[in-house]
Amino acid sequence: MPELPEVENVAIALRDSLCTKQLTGIRVRYARALMPSPTIVRSRLIGRQVTGVFRHGKYIFIDFEPVESRISTVRPDALVADDKARDVVQLMLHLRMTGQVFTSPDYKTDKHLRLIFDFAGQPVFYRDIRKFGGFTLLTKEFGRAAIPHVGPDMLEISSAEWLNRIHHRRAPIKNLLLDQGIAAGLGNIYADEALFFARLNPLSQPANLTQESLRRLYRQARRILRLAIKHGGTTFQDFVDFQGKPGNFKEKLSVYGRTGEKCAKCSGVVQRIKIGGRSAHFCPICQPE
Repeated sequence: MPELPEVENVAIALRDSLCTKQLTGIRVRYARALMPSPTIVRSRLIGRQVTGVFRHGKYIFIDFEPVESRISTVRPDALVADDKARDVVQLMLHLRMTGQVFTSPDYKTDKHLRLIFDFAGQPVFYRDIRKFGGFTLLTKEFGRAAIPHVGPDMLEISSAEWLNRIHHRRAPIKNLLLDQGIAAGLGNIYADEALFFARLNPLSQPANLTQESLRRLYRQARRILRLAIKHGGTTFQDFVDFQGKPGNFKEKLSVYGRTGEKCAKCSGVVQRIKIGGRSAHFCPICQPE
């Protein structure tokens, strides 16, 4: 599943490519990738201009202009009577496991293509092998308000707030890093890397750790995320960026996906264990229990 760095790279590319462009059409190959329905989404978005793109956790939000800004020259009595038709609207994208976004006109479609958005002559392709991801039209609650189960973004939450949310917990720290309700954005890859550089065992319980250990983990998690964004994210199977290029952070991983290999910092061997059904990679010497 794409994590914060991969999603951030898609959001940056969408922002750079689509802001100020008008949506002129939507071609649908899989209706459930566009909620609540293709008909409703078309009626609310066609003809509107993109005004902004931002990310929260693993979600992307695309802002569209209100109708008034497009029809300000029309007589007031000619405006659409339904207030909802004049509201600001957002399109929320969640890539989930295998969602991909492409913008090149040369993109070769296949059976996994789900949607094609036309922005003033520029196509945006949405491909999803497992069909878990997709776009949702938001008309009432926007941004984080539309995803109340998701906590603050890991790159925005303060050290004090993060510590307050996690320091008393007795579950394995690896599981808590993956809990999107505590802080959003971390997944298996970057949680393992953050724990390695913070020198913490994935089975450690925050309630048994010192405040300094937890602060060190907070700092390392944010450092790893920023570094991965810079390198375009990590690609093992499906993730590619807006131009179809894989992320190259895989070459910089210290423990994730390196089971049985020698630790980069000591003579230990990277191990892999299961915690709550999820894998965890760590060095038993650098990260003792």
